[in-house]
Amino acid sequence: MKVFGLTGISKRVIDELVEHGVKTIELRSSQNVLAASRAEVGELVFLTPHSPEDLVPGAEGVLARIMEKQLGFRRIGVFSQEESEEREVLVARLKLSLVNICRASTYEAREEFREVKFHFSASTFECW
Repeated sequence: MKVFGLTGISKRVIDELVEHGVKTIELRSSQNVLAASRAEVGELVFLTPHSPEDLVPGAEGVLARIMEKQLGFRRIGVFSQEESEEREVLVARLKLSLVNICRASTYEAREEFREVKFHFSASTFECW
């Protein structure tokens, strides 16, 4: 089984998902927004605190199911001493439901999109 990966997710966010079973997260990094935009409601995603550059086979994280998905723009203020301006950034909001805490057996990273997919065996749903 292959699933999209969300990398660089803070341990606090992962811990809250594990503790409560459900969590809504907002993604701003380009590779995570791309993964969220390609994944569909009902599909699984793998959240890991590792950055894409630090991934190794056996990366730890959590498998979660997407319950709701929203893509949209968020306005942010950019301030300096000379001027201030407003910009828009694309963000993805995902409501996730915990499936399992596990390790990915392998992963593949596509450099052109910085997309990461993780591979799992059928026994993933029984681990930990």
